[in-house]
Amino acid sequence: MHCIKCFQRIKTGKKFSKHLRKNNKFPAIIYGKKIKEISIFIKNQDMSNVDLSNFLNKKLNLIDEQNNIFKVKVLDIQYHPYKNKKVYHIDFLSI
Repeated sequence: MHCIKCFQRIKTGKKFSKHLRKNNKFPAIIYGKKIKEISIFIKNQDMSNVDLSNFLNKKLNLIDEQNNIFKVKVLDIQYHPYKNKKVYHIDFLSI
């Protein structure tokens, strides 16, 4: 099971998401029945060792800056429309 470092984000919206992407990070969100949705961001370098081709429905551990562990699976991956497989946003489902 992969472990990926994530960081909670307080600011949301189009402007902040663009700022993240310019700094080699991308926004993501964690949904779930037992938790309130959590807005996070992930550094591109932390995802570089993960094979995205078979990424959907795989179980992952997300570890935030307080060392909280979220057991999740990938619900949806959005890619940049014309840049070669650059991740734009990921939705995670808490399990």
